Amino acid sequence: MFRGMTDYAYLSFVFAGCVAGTLLGIVAHYWRAHATMYAEDLGLREPLNTLSRDNYQFERHVIGAEWDDAGFWAADSIRNLLYYMASGFIVPLVLGFVLWGERDVVVTGICHGLTGIGLTPPLCP
Repeated sequence: MFRGMTDYAYLSFVFAGCVAGTLLGIVAHYWRAHATMYAEDLGLREPLNTLSRDNYQFERHVIGAEWDDAGFWAADSIRNLLYYMASGFIVPLVLGFVLWGERDVVVTGICHGLTGIGLTPPLCP
């Protein structure tokens, strides 16, 4: 049930979190592709790559992530980019669903935090 301004503010904050998460996903993809010092895909068989990285099997076989010939995260892979963007979008969305029952507390906390740093958002009551 939609209760008015508080629900609208909550949904707006969740949407803003999803947009920010998507943008952070783009930054994280770029960082992983360009700032990783050591190769991730060691060119070894699957068990040894699994021992060196916890999420190797998930990224390799479920996501279908790609690494370049040198073993680094492929910077030009659209699949890798979408994986990070979707992860950044979904986390705030899931948190928004989980915290729906506490939306009054969340909106009050966010508004209090924003006004504490000198911002006056129009969504805050």
